[in-house]
Amino acid sequence: MPEPTVMAWLDGEREAWWSRAGALEHGLEEPDWDRAATGANTLNSLTLPQVSWLIAKGPDASARALIADPPQLRSRQRIDLGRVAVARFELDALALALSEAGGSADRLGVLVLPFRGPEPAPLVAGWLRHLGSARQWARLWLQRHPEAAAWALIPAAAGRPGRARQQAEDALRHLAAAGHAPLVFKIADELGAAAPAAVAALLPAGSAAAPPGDDLFTLLPPGSAEARRPTRAGKPPAWARPERLPELRSAAGPPLPPEEVARLVDALTWSRLAEPPEPAPGDPDPPGLAVPLVVEGSAAAQPPVAPAGPELERLIAGGDPAGVAEFGRALLRAWLEAGLPASDAWALLAQAHLGDDATMDELAPLVRSWPRQSRYVRAIDGHAVLATVGTDVALRHLLAIESGMSGGSMNERAGVYLDQAAARRGLNRTQLADRLAVTHGLDTGITLDYGRRTFTVVADDHLALFAVGADGRRLARPPKPGVKDADPAAYQRFLQLRKDVRATAAAQVARLEREMLERRLRPARDVAAVLLPHPILGPIARRLLWGEYGPGRRLVRALRIAEDGSFADLDDVTADVDGGAELGLAHPAELGEDRDAWAHLFADYEIMQPFPQLNRPAVALGAAERAATSVPGRRPLAAERVAGLLAGRWRGNGYEHKTHRHTQLARGLPGGLTLLVELDPGLPTSAAGTTGEQRIAEIWVDDEWSDHWQGARRIPLGDCDPVALSERLVELYATDG
Repeated sequence: MPEPTVMAWLDGEREAWWSRAGALEHGLEEPDWDRAATGANTLNSLTLPQVSWLIAKGPDASARALIADPPQLRSRQRIDLGRVAVARFELDALALALSEAGGSADRLGVLVLPFRGPEPAPLVAGWLRHLGSARQWARLWLQRHPEAAAWALIPAAAGRPGRARQQAEDALRHLAAAGHAPLVFKIADELGAAAPAAVAALLPAGSAAAPPGDDLFTLLPPGSAEARRPTRAGKPPAWARPERLPELRSAAGPPLPPEEVARLVDALTWSRLAEPPEPAPGDPDPPGLAVPLVVEGSAAAQPPVAPAGPELERLIAGGDPAGVAEFGRALLRAWLEAGLPASDAWALLAQAHLGDDATMDELAPLVRSWPRQSRYVRAIDGHAVLATVGTDVALRHLLAIESGMSGGSMNERAGVYLDQAAARRGLNRTQLADRLAVTHGLDTGITLDYGRRTFTVVADDHLALFAVGADGRRLARPPKPGVKDADPAAYQRFLQLRKDVRATAAAQVARLEREMLERRLRPARDVAAVLLPHPILGPIARRLLWGEYGPGRRLVRALRIAEDGSFADLDDVTADVDGGAELGLAHPAELGEDRDAWAHLFADYEIMQPFPQLNRPAVALGAAERAATSVPGRRPLAAERVAGLLAGRWRGNGYEHKTHRHTQLARGLPGGLTLLVELDPGLPTSAAGTTGEQRIAEIWVDDEWSDHWQGARRIPLGDCDPVALSERLVELYATDG
């Protein structure tokens, strides 16, 4: 029979979790906190610093009572709060652990690992298909507590069809694949009733007798196609019936018979995303890190569309390729007209099997629009289709979609899909974007043929287009066609081309500026082989300052591209650069004392930069400031300007304290850090009509997982990415001018 829940710690695990109590911050402890804790009805009655203090060292009875029915914690130290609570209160912290893990499985699912009993089992069973670290936590829990999992999940697997049953089946298959099939069959027999038959139907014949690793049987992991082949009603929807769709011809020419088309539609209805990529990300106790290594689902490896099965491959190969693609577009349009039913999203995923470049042109605007309509899952499916198809056209659309996003998990997923697509070509995302930049035909030459006269289209260094006649004269636009000209539409094509080139140039300039801010790199050989020959990227690249980067993406030296395509240093001497050296666009904060000299050199050559680079506002720290763990502010900020920062990407702390006053501003930095700005006297959370000045008492840096309440300053400012730090400080002070 199942046993009640108990603690099942690994050697040293409880001590390691409890040791994090010393890292929990709560600021200055107030004399009335004991009284606040004993008088509180819920944790929400306390401030965030009080909650941290209570769990780490507050009154034992009060803490146990308040965590028995917990709300989800709002602290950024949630992982340490949870680990300390579980280590200190053990079974009394079960409700807290389940609440936290259920609310943020990737980040906090690790909290359930020491609990052996029925309560965590249904929760972790639902994590086995997650892309992020929750999948790893589920596997670790099942590995540590297989008997408790089997007792809890076999009844669900024998129960009514639904999500709970499907998740329980996944977990039991995982246990069997891990060598625990005999245990699962044994417990099913003890449970009796429908359990033995359900387990026998779920697991392969012979599993009960075979030891782990025995080659006599093959266990189905939860991700296998056979293990989780979806079920559906027998007939496709009315809009997908062959008589509603365009005629589909065979590769040989004659129309395919209706029954063959019906088989094709039926095979397409099994289109789905592939299983989560392996290995599962995450580590509960990574070497050298104080907190678990966590990967959110949006940042984890993303699944492509699953490959077509043999039957679907045969049916597609039997059709005319252009007709198959048009047939797929008809399915997509019918699905759209039906209101994008989620149960029939296969019609979208099927485009990965049927679609051509024309399909991608039609699909991309839809994918771009779906997040604005809150159709996030469909947008993710669309990203998967574009990445799976993987043609230049498909990936060019995905690059444009990703560049138009403003951050968040959708942006992150699209970026991961791009990284994966680039890796399949042996490239990084920057290299992929370079190679897919459109040329509009300028690389091969464009001629406007009026019939009796022709003009050649050329572009100058600033990508302004001109028409050059037979006499060599450069015209801002070709003359309007006359009555004797054979192709009067050529004039309009030139005007449209000029608009298209301007738009492409603007997009590429914006991309390169983002790459400077994100410090994206490419091998030096790509500059000569890819960028400079490109009719649009080349003129842009020549007007920018480049840098060679070493370990840690630290600038080794700055370089410009000379007129002959070679690199030159600040002394205007040709610089030898290895083809494998990492090059990126230099940010002025990295240039130090050389910045003014580079600016003068560019001015001497009359180089007009495509975006602010050398003349960009920047803050470069001196050696003493880089070594310091905090620096004073340079000048006060107007209160209304601080309110503007809070309305943007800066975060205040006013809702964490009873004073309801923002005394601290925070802004994220790369590398898991946060920039902190201490304000005096602070801005009320209801800042409407607030006037006066806010003195910047201190600027410092902390770990992003911290709540930033501590008095000690541990991290030197020199540990920050200098580009991101400069941009944040410029943003801070620019709001005041």
